[in-house]
Parts: sequence; C-alpha cells; structure tokens
Amino acid sequence: MSSDYYSIKQMAEVEFEERRSRFIGIAKPLTTSEQAEEFISEQKKRFPDATHHVYAWIIDRPQHLQRYSDDGEPQGTAGLPVLDALQKQNIVQAGVVVVRYYGGIKLGTGGLVRAYGKSAVMAIEKAVPINWLTHRMYDLTCDYANAERVRFQLNQLSYPQTEPEYTADVSWQVAVRPKKEQEFITLLKDLTSDNIIYKRGKQKQFPSAINNRT
Repeated sequence: MSSDYYSIKQMAEVEFEERRSRFIGIAKPLTTSEQAEEFISEQKKRFPDATHHVYAWIIDRPQHLQRYSDDGEPQGTAGLPVLDALQKQNIVQAGVVVVRYYGGIKLGTGGLVRAYGKSAVMAIEKAVPINWLTHRMYDLTCDYANAERVRFQLNQLSYPQTEPEYTADVSWQVAVRPKKEQEFITLLKDLTSDNIIYKRGKQKQFPSAINNRT
C-alpha cells in the first residue's frame, strides 16, 4: 500500500436498452478477491432470471489479480470489454458486473462489445473515479505559539491536518506527500527555530477527486 492508485468512490448502478436487450451495469469498490466473488454472487442473486451475468474485476493490493467472464456470450465480446473499461482508466480495487436480459434481437459481435463496454464505462463514471494519493503521516508536538504559526502556514499550503490536542503542549498529525517530506521538515524547523518535535509515521492513502489524468 505504498503507491498512488485510481479506484472508484462508491457503488453505482446504470441501465439502458439496446435493441430490446436490457443492460444493467453495477460498479463497486473492492479490496480483496473474496469481496469480488461475493459481489458477483450478490448480483446473480439479485437478477436470477437474467440471460447473462458478465463481469470483470481488478485487485492490485497486495498483489495484482484480475478476472473476467463472458458468461456464455461469444468469446471476447463481453468480459473483455468490461475489463478494458477498467484498464483504460487505470481503475483497480474495483469490479463491474453487467447483467443482460436478452430482448430477442441479436446484436452481433460488434454490438455486444459496444453494449458491454458502454455499460461498464457508464457504471464506472457514476461510481466516481478517484485518485488515492499516498501520504506519510507525521506526529507534531510543540508549544502553543509555534503551533498556531505552523498550523496556519500548513493550512495555507494545503497540507491535510487533524484537529489539535491541547495539553501542556499542542499535538496533531499532518499528512505529507512523500516527495515533499524534506521540504516539510525544513519548513517546520524554519517556522519554529527548530523548537518542534516531529515523528515520522506510516503511509496512508487519501482520496482526491480526478480532474486531470495527464
């Protein structure tokens, strides 16, 4: 869990009709392969009379795993387009199930690829893609005067901070991007004339809305 990654914020469901076939796309954040299999099982129980339950999921932590299934559709026309929708946006820790109710009109190979891909893309977008950014947690302790100065400056620089605990001194936590750690420590020393105690903690990921993937 030491690097940034893209995932989705929430579970979401979409539905549309293509030449009388009904497609229902469901996207969900996942953390383990066991959760992924449970997610698929849940959707099969929700739509027991559906013609197909196509799915794809990618788990990247602690190791990379991915699965997909055409569930009876012609090979390469269903599960792969759903997997491709996840891969093109670099989405991991997530899965998509696309449920199809056949409407009596065949879509053809190209039509199936487009319909399943569209279902997955729509579900992912509704689930809100997010970028989980890695931060190093720092425990800070200093006197009241320095704490006020440090907290103000860190807030101006958009460092995430917890609410302070006021005792004989002031203690709180700050989340720092790894590439800014040395800059952060130098700032602390400059602001307090080195009168601050800082302790380097564990790494954590925090969600950030995706505005630009480039």
